[in-house]
Amino acid sequence: MSRRRHLAIDLGASSGRVVLVTIDEGAIEVRELHRFNNAPVAAHRAGSLHWCWPFETMMESIMEGLRLAAQDEGGPIDSIGVDSWAVDYGLLDDANELVRPVAAYRDPRTQEPFARLRATVGDESIYRTTGIAFQPFNTLYQLAADAADALQPLDRARVMLLVPDLVANRLCGSTVCERTNASTTQLLDARTGRWSHTLADAAGAHLRVLPPVVEPGTRLGELLPEIADETGLDASTPIIAVATHDTASAVLAAPIDPAHDLYVSSGTWSLVGAELSEPINSDEARHANLTNELGAFGSVRFLRNVAGLWLVQQLEQSFEASGRKRSWQELETLAGSAESLRSLVDPNDPSLFEPGDMASRLRACCVARGEPSPRDDGELVRCALESIALATARAAAEVARLAGIDARRIVIVGGGSANTLLNQAIADASGLVVEAGPLECTAIGNALMQYAALEGIDSAAPLRALVRRSTPSRRFDPDFGQSARMRSAATRVAR
Repeated sequence: MSRRRHLAIDLGASSGRVVLVTIDEGAIEVRELHRFNNAPVAAHRAGSLHWCWPFETMMESIMEGLRLAAQDEGGPIDSIGVDSWAVDYGLLDDANELVRPVAAYRDPRTQEPFARLRATVGDESIYRTTGIAFQPFNTLYQLAADAADALQPLDRARVMLLVPDLVANRLCGSTVCERTNASTTQLLDARTGRWSHTLADAAGAHLRVLPPVVEPGTRLGELLPEIADETGLDASTPIIAVATHDTASAVLAAPIDPAHDLYVSSGTWSLVGAELSEPINSDEARHANLTNELGAFGSVRFLRNVAGLWLVQQLEQSFEASGRKRSWQELETLAGSAESLRSLVDPNDPSLFEPGDMASRLRACCVARGEPSPRDDGELVRCALESIALATARAAAEVARLAGIDARRIVIVGGGSANTLLNQAIADASGLVVEAGPLECTAIGNALMQYAALEGIDSAAPLRALVRRSTPSRRFDPDFGQSARMRSAATRVAR
């Protein structure tokens, strides 16, 4: 294997990072160069309050990471790739400027178009075309909200670019959409691989704003001269379209056996799924609201979205706002000492979706469901983690059943793989062995796609073998006594 040094720009819904991943002699070395906070901000627009992403601030942080990479003495950078969360986008005008701030998927503007398009087009037709689960934040409904906006942002737009493609545009000038992320929009026809004219028309979106779709591994261009000058990187450094949906990158690097393993990409969201060769767009899958997103090398990620560490992240903010800032280690100790399964919620409850005082919301949600209200911070965190674990186990069982997989193991990757309490709770709730790690799976998957593009690798198997050899993991065996208690408690969450 050739020695390669790749920069992975990994943008999450709570933080972003620029990570240097070196692949050398069959080993992977990961070094974080720059980390920065990333969260939606409230913005006033046309007299209303909306949640938006601070895109220019995000770009400034990315540029700082690139400058640090240029100063690194380990050698030249072979390529750069960008991944991010799904569905959100920027609209660029003829001058390549943003028409409006980049709206955040947690903004409630999509509720009306979500109901309207499902009623007029029909769930069966939408799902048969796209295979994508119904979420009010999908790009389809965001574009419909833009189409109904009195400020007419779509009329002023030249092109719509999803967030990682928008960053690539700033770096090299490309105006394309990478396929794994395009598949999350609920606008891509799963049968043809092209944008659906019917759904774009139904949303009131101009088909002209939807960019060409390219495959992961596509070379998008080289650094623009002004970016090279500002960062100190070589102007010939290529930008490569990785599997730009962060979950697609994480799954590429997940050390799974697709025949018997399920995966959880654990972060702000928990994406619970299986890797398949073909989509499952049956009525049963539609009723279960399971999604068929595309992965690297032509794979399908058959999965369900479960609200993940978002609940804990928001609780941490609530505690800090009340003068009780604590490290995660302190919170884990408090949660570990709290009574197990005392209070449970559905983590996907709509009342927990928007940013805000999660401690108050979680208590109110418990009371509304007839659950005891958490009495202190430890009980709040325990409630969140055990609720996430039960929802994760329920999703895993449904994915395995509908996909016909004899599931023997759950592989948890991403930031949540370091959460011991959550990992053990998932093992207990599912009754399956949990293998946790690698922690840096998304950045690794981002870099592995760059590596595959430069080395001519055309399947995930050798890349995953490299991950197995290079990165540690931790095993969690189910406690079957606790599993029985969790199965009993699951009926409370389902009601």
